[in-house]
Amino acid sequence: MQFQLKHKIDYHLPSLNWHPPAWVIKTLKIIAIILLTIIFLLSILLCFAIDNSPQPIVNQGLNRDDIQRAKQILRVTPEERDSIKTVSLNSKDLNIAVNYLINHYVESTTAIRIDPDRIAFQIAIFVPKSLWGRYLDFSFNIRQNQNGIYLKSLKIGEISIPDKAANWLIPFIVHNTILNDYWQLAREYIKDVQITPQSLDVSYLGSMVEQTKQLAIKKHKDYPSLHIYQQQINDIINTHDPEWRLSIMELLNPLFTTAFQRSDESTAINENRAVIIAVASYVFKGELRRYLPIGLIYNKEYPVFAYKRIDIPQHFIAAALLAAVDSTILTQQLSVDKEVGDAQHGSGFSFIDLLADKAGIRFGQMATASPKQARQLQQLLANNKDYASIIPNVQDLPEQMDEDTFKQRYSEVGSPAYQAVIEQIEARIKQLAIYN
Repeated sequence: MQFQLKHKIDYHLPSLNWHPPAWVIKTLKIIAIILLTIIFLLSILLCFAIDNSPQPIVNQGLNRDDIQRAKQILRVTPEERDSIKTVSLNSKDLNIAVNYLINHYVESTTAIRIDPDRIAFQIAIFVPKSLWGRYLDFSFNIRQNQNGIYLKSLKIGEISIPDKAANWLIPFIVHNTILNDYWQLAREYIKDVQITPQSLDVSYLGSMVEQTKQLAIKKHKDYPSLHIYQQQINDIINTHDPEWRLSIMELLNPLFTTAFQRSDESTAINENRAVIIAVASYVFKGELRRYLPIGLIYNKEYPVFAYKRIDIPQHFIAAALLAAVDSTILTQQLSVDKEVGDAQHGSGFSFIDLLADKAGIRFGQMATASPKQARQLQQLLANNKDYASIIPNVQDLPEQMDEDTFKQRYSEVGSPAYQAVIEQIEARIKQLAIYN
């Protein structure tokens, strides 16, 4: 039997060789050219704006005299709170104030000079290492006329900004960053500013000091008790005998005692975070302060020890800080990456540092894991003054291994030989009663 198709059926499939209209191709080409031009121009700008040597000398931080001077400037008696107070700030005062403020937001260094008719600023912002360099330099002058204060000679690296643009750009940056709150506070409370040949004279309402403190506390409103622990650290170091090493437990024990007295299960986690932040800001001095609440300034700067070393408390409290803000995985990876980097370029791979990191992670976790564990840690720390209760013995662990030595002994991170040492470290931490 034969079947004959009476109708031919054509199936018209869409062609796979679709060509976009000419206007689409032209538009994409224009966009690509614009993007490449922007990238090219930005690269040129970065070449002139960023370099490897900051213009101002790198600031070494505040010393005790600087802090006392700052306190003297900010001292306001109850009678002066509702009256106008005038202070004369010399070049050193301005350097202290600006360095302190900026470094709480970004790592930087400043140099400020008062000339007869102007105040000259040089600011270097530390940026991530790149092909262009490590520092972004700003320099400018402020002058005064009958209309008030104005900017002149703004330069970003080697790029000069016209004065008219600079006087628009700087206020725009201030108004659209975290500095805006301070700008608004200054506008409300500062009544007069005069540039003299030797100083910057500022007349302000006395209540501005209290408002500034409240603004500092508000910056980290989740930890309103930070200033309490800061003051407690000041009290501890003011009475510390400088002939003796300052142990990390001389800070943790009394602060956690206070935390235990101040909190209950509903507030214990936040209170523990506040303690760790305060201790970290002291242990690390300038290195961590730009990440922490403004206002944490200490009268004396003793190094903090454990096992007669200052690097162990640094690793421990940094890891505890990161773990307490829910960055445990990042902390563990950073710990290993840092030690591998030290083996290649730095002081050498150290299992001692890794032990301190891992103990710090466990400490930070326990401090914030649950309200019950947070309270338990407070009580344990309040009744313990021995750093060996939180950081196990480190003395026999290998350290200071360069890359070749590390490869010869352990081959690589994660090898059986390497893992055996890690398991030994973790066993030591687990043996401590505080982590069980």
